[in-house]
Amino acid sequence: MSIAIQHPPRMPDPPELRLGADANLLMSGGVNYKKDPTQVRDNQSPYMVNMFAIDRGSILNKRDGQAYVYASSLGGGGINGAYERLYQGVKVFAWGTAIYTQSGTSAPVSIMSGLANAKGSFFAFGGLLYYINGTNFVVISDTLTAAAVTPYVPTLLISTTPTGSGTPYEQANLLTPSFKISFSADGAATKFYFPFTGLDAAAVTVMVNGAAKTEGTHFTVNRTATPYAYVDFAAGTSPTGIIATGAPNNVIVTAAKTTAGNEAKVKNCRYAIDYGGDNDTRVFLWGNPSYPNRAIRSGLMDPTYWPENEFSDVGSASERLVACAKHYDKLVYLKERSLYFTTYTNPVTQGFWGASQIGASFPLYPINSAVGCDMPGSVQIIDNNIVFGNSDLGLFILLSTQVKDERDVRPISGNINGAPTRPGLLDLSVSDLQAASSVDFDGRYWLCVGNQAFVWDYRLSPFADTGDVAADEDRLSWFPQTNIKASCWIQDDRALYYGDRTTGRVVTFQPNYNDFGQPIPAVWQTKRFSFGLPDWLKTIKKAWFTSKAGGYSTVNIKYITEKGEKADSEDVNVNSFRWNTATWATWTWAVNEYPPPERIKPKMKKVVYFQIEFSNGNLNQNLSLMSLVIQYMVVKKVK
Repeated sequence: MSIAIQHPPRMPDPPELRLGADANLLMSGGVNYKKDPTQVRDNQSPYMVNMFAIDRGSILNKRDGQAYVYASSLGGGGINGAYERLYQGVKVFAWGTAIYTQSGTSAPVSIMSGLANAKGSFFAFGGLLYYINGTNFVVISDTLTAAAVTPYVPTLLISTTPTGSGTPYEQANLLTPSFKISFSADGAATKFYFPFTGLDAAAVTVMVNGAAKTEGTHFTVNRTATPYAYVDFAAGTSPTGIIATGAPNNVIVTAAKTTAGNEAKVKNCRYAIDYGGDNDTRVFLWGNPSYPNRAIRSGLMDPTYWPENEFSDVGSASERLVACAKHYDKLVYLKERSLYFTTYTNPVTQGFWGASQIGASFPLYPINSAVGCDMPGSVQIIDNNIVFGNSDLGLFILLSTQVKDERDVRPISGNINGAPTRPGLLDLSVSDLQAASSVDFDGRYWLCVGNQAFVWDYRLSPFADTGDVAADEDRLSWFPQTNIKASCWIQDDRALYYGDRTTGRVVTFQPNYNDFGQPIPAVWQTKRFSFGLPDWLKTIKKAWFTSKAGGYSTVNIKYITEKGEKADSEDVNVNSFRWNTATWATWTWAVNEYPPPERIKPKMKKVVYFQIEFSNGNLNQNLSLMSLVIQYMVVKKVK
C-alpha cells in the first residue's frame, strides 16, 4: 500500500521590475527635472550626468572623454569663431586678433593678424571662405591665403550721355565708395558729368575705347562743381579732347564718393547665412547694433557686393533680429520676441521689365508674436525643423511657416528647464544662455551653456506633433553633460571638435573615459518606483544589473527611499575578465565584453518608494548599464 505525500504548492516568484532591452523598456528616456522623481516615465531619470544612450538606446554608457587637439594653448580668452567644417582639409578658426588654420595635432598657424578681438562668423560661398566679426570682413582663398575683402565696383549708369543722363544699372556698393559711370561719347562734348557732386580725392580713372587715360594728363576732374562734378577732356597736360562717337558705352569713368556709415552697415554685422529661395544665391548679414532689426543682402552670387537698397527691416527696431535659419524655401527671421519669414520673389515672373534694375523681392510675413529667440547660437535645423532658444522660456521647435499660427511653435526643453530641487537649463545665467553654442552631430542636438551641455538624442526620440503639447515634450530624451565649454563647433565626418570658450584651445572627443587626464563623474538614478502600488509597503531584498564594461570598472551604488539614502557597503567591480572563473581547459585571452549580471542586496524593508543611483567618478573607468531587475515583496497596505 503506497502513501501519497502531498507537497505544498511552490510559492510564486516575487514580482520584479525589469528595465533594459530584454524587458522592452530601454533606459534611454534621458533626464526629467520637471516632474517629481516618483512621476517621471519608467525609462527616465530624475538625475543623471555625463551619460548617453548608445546602440539604439539599449545601453547607457559614460560619454567619451576629451583631449586638446594641439599641445599648447594660444593664450587666454576663448576661440572667437570657427568654420563648421574642414576647409581645404584643415580647421579654420579665429582667436584673439588673428585667424588660424590647424591640421592634425600640429600647432595652429596664423594666416592673418591685426583683426578686432571679437566674436565672429565664418561662411563659405562660391568656393571661398569668409569671416565677419563686427569690424573686419575677410576672405580666405582655397590656398588658405587671407585678406580683406576687395569690394566689387558697381556701374551705376549705362548708356549715359555726356550731360549725365543714363539708364540705372546697378546700385552703389555699401562696402566701397567707388563706382563706375558708363558714358556714350557724342562726338562733340569734352565735359562728362556725374549725377552728383562732392567726389572723393581718390584718383579718377577713365577707359576710352579700351585705352586707359590718366587724370592730370589726359583730363582733369572738378570734384565739387555745382550742381554736378565732371570730367574735362579738354584740360590736362596732354588733353584727350573731343571723343569721337563710337560704340555705346565707350567711355568708362571710375570714381569714388564716400557716404558716411555705408561701409559700417556691412562690416558691423556679425552673422551670415546664404539664401535665395530654392537656391542659395545671396548672402544675408545681420547683427549690426546700429541697425538691430535689419538684414542686408548681397548681390547675386557675390559677397563682395552689397547694394545700398537691398535690406529688410524686420519688425520694430526696438526688438533685435537675433538669428536667421532656412526652412525649406523660406528664410525665417528670429527676433527676440517674435518670428517672421521671407521668401524669394522674382519680378520677371510677375511681368515686370528691367529685372536687373528692380532686383529680387523678399517680402516679409509674420509667423509668431508670442515667442522669439535671444540665443543666436542655439539655432539648428533638426529633422527639417528649426530649433531655437529663449533665455526666459527654454528651447522650441518651429514646425511650419505656412501661416501665422502660434501653434506651429512647440516647446521641447521642459525636461531640462529645471525645478526648485533640480536646477537645469533656465537656472543658468542669462549671459551664458545668450552666449550658448550648438551643433547638430550624428543624430544629436548639442546645446552648450557655460561649462555644461544638454544633448537631445533625436534619433531615439524624434519630435512628434500629436496635439498633446505636454506629452510631446515629455517624451524627448535629453542627456546633461558637464565640463564642456564650447564657444563654437567643427565637424569632420565622424569627429566632433569645439573651440574652448575660455582659452585658445580646440578640443576633441575620444573613445576613453577621462577629460584631459582627469576623471569624468557619471551618475544615473532610476525613477523612484512605487511599483504601481503607492499605498503599499514593499521590501526590496535583491536586484541585478548588467553592465558593458570593456575593462575594469567599479560601480558605486546608493539606495534611496522616502526614509532617506543608504550607500551599498561595497562598490561593485565590473570586469570583463576574472581569474576566479577562469579554467585552463578552455583558456583564452579573449575577454567577455558583457559580464554576467551583478547581484546586489538593498535589504530595504517596508518602504513605499525605492530608487537606485549608479555612479562612477574614477579615472579611465566606464559606467555602463544594459539591464536592471528589481525584485520586491509586497508587505502590507499603508495604514
